[in-house]
Amino acid sequence: MLVDIGSTYIVVELGVVGELGFIRTPYTARLVLAGGGVVDANVYVGEAEVRGRRGPVLVVGYETPVPLLGVYAFETLGFKVNPVTGGLEEVSPEGGYLLGLK
Repeated sequence: MLVDIGSTYIVVELGVVGELGFIRTPYTARLVLAGGGVVDANVYVGEAEVRGRRGPVLVVGYETPVPLLGVYAFETLGFKVNPVTGGLEEVSPEGGYLLGLK
């Protein structure tokens, strides 16, 4: 999976969505593709773990050649990506930065 600080969501192939049992929401997300095209794709709820922190994340199902790990997942778990070092930094010591999760 490629960490993409230009991507909002986790993006995985539809087959992976089914394999991992993500829950479909009634929402769609508009994705701007690397080639400049725009597509709408279904949004799912899943679970992610980063550095021992687990929580809910938004996942988009789309036939992508490389799965992407977007910034919402990091922010939900209390991290941010430092664009200079490329490393993760804690924003909240307990995680749940955006959603107030415990």
